[in-house]
Amino acid sequence: MYVSKRFLDKASKTFGLGLIVRKPLIEIFRKMGVPFKELDRDEAKMALDRIAESKGITITASQLIKSLAAALFLPTGIFIATLKKVFYRSGAETEDSVVLEFLAEIPRAFRPTLFYDIWLVIPKMEAGEVNVKRLIKTIVDKTGTVPLTEEEWEGVQPIVEKLRGRLEVKGVAENLWKAF
Repeated sequence: MYVSKRFLDKASKTFGLGLIVRKPLIEIFRKMGVPFKELDRDEAKMALDRIAESKGITITASQLIKSLAAALFLPTGIFIATLKKVFYRSGAETEDSVVLEFLAEIPRAFRPTLFYDIWLVIPKMEAGEVNVKRLIKTIVDKTGTVPLTEEEWEGVQPIVEKLRGRLEVKGVAENLWKAF
């Protein structure tokens, strides 16, 4: 799920996070009283690997999660050569899901650089999907604005194009907020 800087600025005000927030999603979870374990970069990769190896997950899903971990966490990932950069910001593991937050930077000639967050949500089980959707919907409702406008969706297209075809994850090539 792509999230605009505008939305995060509004969410920071709504949740009282202060002016400079390095890990907005983590801080929002804290303010909402969501029980979670914060994941550094290595722990996030291990959590993805652990989910990929868990019983009951299909081989296709397992391979997908492993390729996702490789693409997003390796230093020579798919973004280095493109001048469009994606950085790991933070991660949270709840009882039923793992939520990772990445910062995407899109430099533009003669115009300000665009910044977007990418929230990667991996439910551990079916109930986890329902719970994490409810949590994200609560964040959006409390913030009182859409996470991504049509204009912002157009702005994030350089990242979407780089991910399309490389990562087969729901929402990589579509604006999931329309269906949310």
